[in-house]
Amino acid sequence: MPVLRIEAEGLTTSFRYPHFLVGRQPTFRMPPPATIYGHICSAVGAFVDPSEVRFAYTFTHDGIVDDLELLHMATIGTGRMPNDRTLPRNLDVTTNPVPREVLLFPHLTLYLDAPLQFDRFAAAFREPRYAVVLGRSQDLMSYRRVDVVELEQAEMAYFQATLLPWSYRSRTRAGVGVTMPRFIDPNDRRRVIWSPFVVLEDRARLANAAEAGETGKQFITRAAPGERIWVDPMAPTFRALQRAVVWHDFVGTREDGPHFLSPTGQNLG
Repeated sequence: MPVLRIEAEGLTTSFRYPHFLVGRQPTFRMPPPATIYGHICSAVGAFVDPSEVRFAYTFTHDGIVDDLELLHMATIGTGRMPNDRTLPRNLDVTTNPVPREVLLFPHLTLYLDAPLQFDRFAAAFREPRYAVVLGRSQDLMSYRRVDVVELEQAEMAYFQATLLPWSYRSRTRAGVGVTMPRFIDPNDRRRVIWSPFVVLEDRARLANAAEAGETGKQFITRAAPGERIWVDPMAPTFRALQRAVVWHDFVGTREDGPHFLSPTGQNLG
């Protein structure tokens, strides 16, 4: 299975929880699917059809720190300017320092399966249209490698530093369940598809249910006997096992868990 693989790294990144408006701003431990969609569109220079591309990734960082961000809160002004009473005050601005979680030295390996857009995406990531960022606009990234890899199927594999569909929740005790924005409609940014996922930072190995036993946190049980998993033969191995590549889509049509659609007009912060 030929896919496009992009390796990117940077100094900092932060993936904002959208409903935290005051106080400390935490970060998702991995980029939400909606962030990946925006990253693809930034490289291409246009909004791409979300139904024509699937993605998978591994994401690592070297640590988490708190940084102070100065927020500027603007409201409609009243009265007159203090230095010139003939001029109306159109804005009132207050500042507020807020601690924000930041991930240090992020590294992203992104896999794209887009048969109808393969050549276009390959060219775009080699010569991206806009500045390469991941997370906030100031979180610059660099593409270190863009190539085509041939994925293989294997009966044994390991999973690590990746995002899993919610259907994996019943198959492992590893990872943390989290609800993320899957897709934000470019024509109506308040229309958001939300989906639950499993954020897997530690390593887990594919195994039969009997083998997992009491130490199930180190294993992911098979969905069915003889299940075969896509793996990247070029990725680092662990005990002769190859790293799994787990696919996601942006439209939420797969039977991998519930999806929630924000109604148009809902204030998401």
